[in-house]
Amino acid sequence: MYITTVVPHEVSHQWWGHTVGFRGYRDQWMSEGFADESATIYLQTTNQMDQYYEFWKLQRKLLTEKNSFGFRPIDVGPVTMGFRLGSHKAGWDIYQDLVYPKGAYILHMIQMMMWTSQDGDARFKAMMHDFVTTYRLQAATTEDFKAMLEKHMSPQMDLDNNHRMDWFFNEYVYGTDLPAYHFESQLTPNDKGTSLHLKLVQSGIPDTFKMMVPIYLEMNDGKVVRAGAITITGSKTIEQTVQLPKLSVPVKRALINHFYDVLSVEN
Repeated sequence: MYITTVVPHEVSHQWWGHTVGFRGYRDQWMSEGFADESATIYLQTTNQMDQYYEFWKLQRKLLTEKNSFGFRPIDVGPVTMGFRLGSHKAGWDIYQDLVYPKGAYILHMIQMMMWTSQDGDARFKAMMHDFVTTYRLQAATTEDFKAMLEKHMSPQMDLDNNHRMDWFFNEYVYGTDLPAYHFESQLTPNDKGTSLHLKLVQSGIPDTFKMMVPIYLEMNDGKVVRAGAITITGSKTIEQTVQLPKLSVPVKRALINHFYDVLSVEN
């Protein structure tokens, strides 16, 4: 995996870090995180999906497993602390183990929130092109990127109904929140197709934490399609039953976070 990701990571720095610089240490997560996310887009584009899944699994492991000092990197501080995260108490590798993978996850989560079955990554690509064009040969800040995201965000992402992404940035960019999810589902064939009963439990976070959790359907032929998303706030359980239409291929199971859409742990 090192060979297949390090080259596109370094190549992508011609955009993230060179064409668009970063104002200071609080903004460097964009350079390294965006480069890591770019490497996974390369894996996906070249159909190296096994390595794609393994990459995101490894990044989550780096963030959520305790280091030799007894700290999970994700708990030490937000990505905007940059090099200041490292210390003799928490370990000097914290910067590498937090800023790179979490910075990548932040952009990846934005990409997955923007994705639609009709237009794919069109909205995400438009935002990143706009970001490069606007800040070409300039030093951008975290708030500059947030403003660009708010310019291109979809209506579904407006969870606070104020056309701002404060909810997301406070959780993952300026915060250290990490939700845990438990998911159950039951498929029942009927004369209209298939009935799908879902149970989603979100825990381990403040009452104000909110997230769009994508739901996927795995078909009997192995294909996985996105069926929608559930917006959930705080430590809460949501149960609902939906009717699926008659499909040419039977549904094998329902699942969440198939593409590691949300930085989280399983419960």
